[in-house]
Amino acid sequence: MGISIKSVEAERKLRRASRLMGKSLTATVIELADAKLKEFDAKKDRDRRMRKVEEIVQRIKRLPVLSTASEDEILGYNEKGYFD
Repeated sequence: MGISIKSVEAERKLRRASRLMGKSLTATVIELADAKLKEFDAKKDRDRRMRKVEEIVQRIKRLPVLSTASEDEILGYNEKGYFD
């Protein structure tokens, strides 16, 4: 199966990349496409993880407050900023 590149600029860039990579045009296209697909997959995975983190944050924010102590009191800091 073949493809036809109808852009002089695209063909020039592909031939240059192929020459620099020391690969055939076909191998160059495959390698560059694989690299770009890997980027897309990584972004999709990163977005999925960020959505999951946001869900967890929202769930935590909905939890009731069980203590009236300040953050410093909870951590054990005294009025001088030291641990008791």
